[in-house]
Amino acid sequence: MDNKAYVVVIGGLNLDIAGLCGQIYREKDSNIGTVELSAGGVGHNIAQNLAKLGVPVELITVYGDDHFGRILEEECKKDGISLNYAACIPGGKSCTYLYVTDSQGEMMSAVNAMELINSVTPEFLESRKELINGASLCVVDANISEESIRWLGENCTVPMYADPVSTIKLPRLRSLLPRLDGFKPNALEAQLLTGVEITDEASAKCAADRLLEMGVKNLFISLGKDGIFCCNRSESALVPIVKTDIVSVNGAGDCSMAVICWARYRFGDTLSMRRIGEMTQRAASLTLQTHKTVSPMLCEEAITK
Repeated sequence: MDNKAYVVVIGGLNLDIAGLCGQIYREKDSNIGTVELSAGGVGHNIAQNLAKLGVPVELITVYGDDHFGRILEEECKKDGISLNYAACIPGGKSCTYLYVTDSQGEMMSAVNAMELINSVTPEFLESRKELINGASLCVVDANISEESIRWLGENCTVPMYADPVSTIKLPRLRSLLPRLDGFKPNALEAQLLTGVEITDEASAKCAADRLLEMGVKNLFISLGKDGIFCCNRSESALVPIVKTDIVSVNGAGDCSMAVICWARYRFGDTLSMRRIGEMTQRAASLTLQTHKTVSPMLCEEAITK
């Protein structure tokens, strides 16, 4: 690929098995609904959203040489995600994510089997260092190990963006904060990092100020139904949600992360934080309208006009 003409995403690729309930959800009971298979994983979802926005993307990840792995290969190829620098692990069991949603699209329970992602080691990344540092920017999700994240902090020379994935994996990113050009935690994740309970815009700004002091350059705190708080040392804005009919919340956060990265790739540092926030909310609303983790409706025109 031409220098600086692509984005590298480092993180999880797994097969999503979704149990989508109908109009009634009963806990601890068999529910009528549908079951669907699709490629997923935070890294994959970010990469697919970027590809839909016209960004050439390399997904650095691992998958097994099993039936699920073959499905994942085919899905990535179909969606324009390059796996040229990913690795198919002989005898490996592809990562799998099983989840069930209620009648409102909210996730009620999930099981993740992600052991294979531990194959993304510092040595694995070292062999791909030239690709990583030739990109416009590098996006990392916290599914990879803390050791590998630390290696990236010490060796990656291009702008870095990070997604915490979950509160359990959040601590893996702590050492990376001073290197981050962009960071998108939710309110609880920001609270755990700063000790500030986020209840309104003022407390969100207080938590954001502490994260900026830790070295993060551009911060986007997802506040769920209350919108997204976007800030850097020059400006801040609380951007409300775009109201829509919710089918499933799964994937909306990954979509927002992808749009943040796309904005940097497409426009550099020319956009205001409010403008970026507005585009993330439009994109997320498209994802909320479908049971898919990546909305078929996502495109540049849909989020810029």
